Amino acid sequence: MDKECGHQFKEPPQFAYRRRSTLRDLISPTEPKQKENNTYQSKNIGTFPCYNCNCFTSIIKGPNIHHPTKGTEIYLKATATCTSAYVVKVYVGQTIYPVKERIKEHKSNIRNYKENSQTDTSVSRHFWSNKHNQSQLNCLVLEVVCKPQRSGDFKKLLLQRQAMWIKKLSRLVTMGVK
Repeated sequence: MDKECGHQFKEPPQFAYRRRSTLRDLISPTEPKQKENNTYQSKNIGTFPCYNCNCFTSIIKGPNIHHPTKGTEIYLKATATCTSAYVVKVYVGQTIYPVKERIKEHKSNIRNYKENSQTDTSVSRHFWSNKHNQSQLNCLVLEVVCKPQRSGDFKKLLLQRQAMWIKKLSRLVTMGVK
């Protein structure tokens, strides 16, 4: 130890080595860059209908939502259409299927509702008990969850994002559908 400064250190110093960037690191990065989509809707943040299907009347359009009880504005961070998959929706559910497929499934379950059958879901039960019909179903995509670039439990990630939105919107069983 150094006689002049040695008393300032109780333990000897530790050295760490960090490898410098190589030509390989620069040419082929580990994480591939995201491709930019140059469609009209990709420039706008929010939920928009695709107009190529009959679900566009059920889509709530716009870049934000209002909190159901507090009224505060919540801005969305992604662009979503009827064809978006891996999304979290406004009644706070999640689906790996395109939004239009999920909307069609909900409408079919509402239209063909029978207790204790395959069409008996929380959404169809709510619509049936409150005397709503399938034309009153509206949907808004809250978030498009991107698949992890590397491996990971994607279902767990979807459930975590769904739980985050449930907590953020304070939607408990006693307050609404789900």
